[in-house]
Amino acid sequence: MPDPIIRTTNVAMLFKLESSENVDAAPTAADAFPFEEDGYSYNSPFASEDSNEANGSLVGAAPMVVGKPAEITIRCRLKGIGGSTPYSASVKPPHHALLSASGLRGLFTAAVAAAALTAGSTSSATLGAGFSSTAQAYRGMPLVISGGPGAGQTPFITDYSAAKVATLSDTMPLLTTSTLAGIPDNWTYAGTSPQDVAARATDHPSGTLYLYEDGTLLKFTGCRGTIQDISVDTAKPGFVTFKLMGVFAGKTDAAIPSGLAVPGHSAPILAQGLGGLDPAFLVNRLPLPVASLSLKLESALESPDDPNTAYGFSSAQIGERVPMLTCDPLATTVAVRNTLSQIAAFAQYPGLVRCGSAARNRWAATMPLLQPVESTPGARGQFRSEQMSLRILPPSARDPQSRDNEIVICFY
Repeated sequence: MPDPIIRTTNVAMLFKLESSENVDAAPTAADAFPFEEDGYSYNSPFASEDSNEANGSLVGAAPMVVGKPAEITIRCRLKGIGGSTPYSASVKPPHHALLSASGLRGLFTAAVAAAALTAGSTSSATLGAGFSSTAQAYRGMPLVISGGPGAGQTPFITDYSAAKVATLSDTMPLLTTSTLAGIPDNWTYAGTSPQDVAARATDHPSGTLYLYEDGTLLKFTGCRGTIQDISVDTAKPGFVTFKLMGVFAGKTDAAIPSGLAVPGHSAPILAQGLGGLDPAFLVNRLPLPVASLSLKLESALESPDDPNTAYGFSSAQIGERVPMLTCDPLATTVAVRNTLSQIAAFAQYPGLVRCGSAARNRWAATMPLLQPVESTPGARGQFRSEQMSLRILPPSARDPQSRDNEIVICFY
């Protein structure tokens, strides 16, 4: 019998957060997640370096074999749980564990029933009965307008005060006390800056990855990650690329587990949709006609040298991040959009990416504070475009979970 050939299309991954760093969390079929079968890669735990030892010959001496930290890249389509089951503390988006191990702390928020506003404007809503009076309790969450002025629209909350004033991502019709607004059940994820050692366990947990490839199993422990990129093309789903670093924990022969809990529904796309009232991409409350956009959340990620480990490197640690938004809107007149003037004035304003219209298979990324830093002329077909780069900045106040909130990713 010839040697079995490993087919990379017969593959599955399981990822589970660890209760103790670098201790195998033993993921099961329930910890499977969807990813692109041609969108993953991993490295060997060993490398070689040439030796300069003299051996009385022109033939090189035996090389030095050195260890390396494990690096795994995984590309996934962003989507929600789908179906009719509400989100809850235990019903989470498909990539919850990967997002958590990438330094984005998750928060479940139960639905808040629609209630009449106590005041409103074209960019804010003062929420009524049933809503929290804790500042930033709802930042990055959708506000569903179900009655009165604005009915049918779902702006996102970019700022929220203790007086229940929600600043909105969209320019709305004048909201009044006839407007009814509620919040659907949702999970939000936002970056953190742990203030002490104890906070790291909650804010930057590690995880165990099992990678099954056609009859083999590779294990990686002590994994932490970074989101290298969230990229979205118009009328297509969004893709997130995770980079994990950790410790290689061995390779064995093993069958892919049965009963994998992998959601099989389609991912939502970047389009306003038929009859939709909510623009899919907004910068400074202005819909932008783009072909593509990219959110770079990439944090510094390093595995410290440590000789007291199998390969000389310990669990990965998450460091500083400098997030950016890039996009390519079609150019327009100065009266409509003057990016160069905004750059010169150090302007700052909110932004929003919104994908999907089906409940519990929608996601959005709220950026409360963007600052344009670059505008380069480009072309799309026969049209002039503008290659824009915007720094994503943290707002002045964190949320009640001490999350920084420079980007809030919401599944709702």
